[in-house]
Amino acid sequence: MKMLVLFFVACLSTSVTFADTLTIVHVNDTHSNLASGGTRDSKLQGTIGGIARAASYIGNAKASMPNVLTLHAGDIYVGDLFFQKYYGVAELQLMGMIGFDAMTVGNHEFDLTPATLQTALDTAFTAGQPFPLLSANLVLENDTVKGLKKYIQPSTIKMIGSIKVGIFGLTTPETNLLSLPAPASIDTAIVQIANSTVKYLQDQDCDVIILLSHLGVAGDQSIAKSVSGMHLIVGGHDHYVLDKPMIINGTPIVQAGAFYHEIGLVQLEVTNGAVKLLNAHVSTLDQSIPEEPTVAAVVAGLIADIESVYGKVYSEKIAEADHDIHEVAEELTQNGNKDTELGNLVTDAYRAFAQTDIAVQPGGSMAQILYKGELVAADAFRAVGYGFNTLNGLGFRMATFSVMGAELMAGLEFGLSNIELNDEFLIQVSGMKYSYNPLANVGERLLNVEVGGNQINPAATYSIASNEFVLAFFGLIGIQPTNIKILGDTTEFAVLAGYLQAIQKATPSTLGRIKAERISAVKENAEYKHQVIVSPNPAITQTSVQFTTTKTEKVRLVLYSSIMKEVAVPFDGEVESGNQTIRIDTTYLPTGAYLYKLTIGGSSIVGQIIVHK
Repeated sequence: MKMLVLFFVACLSTSVTFADTLTIVHVNDTHSNLASGGTRDSKLQGTIGGIARAASYIGNAKASMPNVLTLHAGDIYVGDLFFQKYYGVAELQLMGMIGFDAMTVGNHEFDLTPATLQTALDTAFTAGQPFPLLSANLVLENDTVKGLKKYIQPSTIKMIGSIKVGIFGLTTPETNLLSLPAPASIDTAIVQIANSTVKYLQDQDCDVIILLSHLGVAGDQSIAKSVSGMHLIVGGHDHYVLDKPMIINGTPIVQAGAFYHEIGLVQLEVTNGAVKLLNAHVSTLDQSIPEEPTVAAVVAGLIADIESVYGKVYSEKIAEADHDIHEVAEELTQNGNKDTELGNLVTDAYRAFAQTDIAVQPGGSMAQILYKGELVAADAFRAVGYGFNTLNGLGFRMATFSVMGAELMAGLEFGLSNIELNDEFLIQVSGMKYSYNPLANVGERLLNVEVGGNQINPAATYSIASNEFVLAFFGLIGIQPTNIKILGDTTEFAVLAGYLQAIQKATPSTLGRIKAERISAVKENAEYKHQVIVSPNPAITQTSVQFTTTKTEKVRLVLYSSIMKEVAVPFDGEVESGNQTIRIDTTYLPTGAYLYKLTIGGSSIVGQIIVHK
């Protein structure tokens, strides 16, 4: 009888399936927006977001839901006056107080160099590190940045209840070009790194594997298509609100807006090695969610300290907006106007201040909407807050300079090279207008440019107002401005705030300064559909382009400057079928961004190589 009972129990234990639920709460791209924003109430208090509302949401989730894991997908640096005063320390400490489990390193974490990040982490975590920072493709081999390894690791494993969760991070390779990571760098071989890291976490018997990504949706999709074994990608970088997860090859991809305005929640069912998505959604942190009192009190104290230095930037009205003034140019490959309301407002402010022929501002240099209603100075800062200067810390300084018409056209062409992904490089303008063909090849998209109502003269010189970042970036892409003036400690924030105060009511609109006109044409080559790997990227003395051919093919590899001037032809010949590697000597190339065009038979692909010395 005893043996029969034991046999029955054994059969029962092998036939019953035990299911558990993992709850993931996630934010991304908060950019030090610790205070609430959005439309302001009668007391000039924001009605959306803020870390105190996020704390309430997270606390409620932990109290009412099973096995809660709290994640941040990167970019706490720059974007609000809290950063200018506290360099990320305040947000890191509040995240520890709230109970975050991990954070991925974003590109903006390096905007003030690795040394500043090191100091912030040392200061924030004097009493111990409450959560790890993650990046599997961050290279920290130079002796001066090895100290960051104390805080940043490729992956982490957490026991959440009885569920063993492996989490790894990836940082956008755009960091190499748009931030200041040197002497650290971001490895661009993200697919290979993801594959090897997933394999490592599988070998550790993790029940659930999560990629905590700061690649952007396009990068997340690429990883999901190429890497198996992940159960979820929690993304950031684009500031997208994905109300429903994207499912790519069975892997859900989620992202929850930015600035603590939104927060995401995902639930996974874990059953004997199988993981299933139960639900996923994004919630707006609006007035229906009360602020957590302890965190709210800390934020109020921080604001008081900021205003003791910078004046009444949160508590005094400077102007009002008659509608929400948007900053993102959308559907860049479709016909229509692509100038934005905020782009027009900001560039008009620059040109009015500097009295130049034109003013320019990349889409990626504008961060937030100006919301309908009363505006305070902090709102103006949030709109253009992606900068820092050593004189007063209040964002990038204004600059004026001159370029030839041909150089201006080359800069606009470079700004159109990335439109399939986002508007980061798309140049918003005042005093001019231009049109482009999104169906054309990279480097051949610009259709028409007018300055001051007249056709641009390639041989003429035009004066430009922008910020010091744009000035430096022009040099990086091979354009050499003249008549350069950095305007003391006058920042783009001060110019925009002053302009708003002068006009009192902001009423910008989309005016057709930038137009997309789809002109059907047969491209020179069809797109090459197979994977191309460039490694190392960034390169110092040498890099290689790796690809596969399925038959004997004619192959040509051309290297261009970022304004499409041919620099070199590393290979032009025939290859047999198999794995191919073309090595490129970069010792003679100056630091900068380059484009390569790889043509294989009747197909081609255009990509980017960074030379970093």
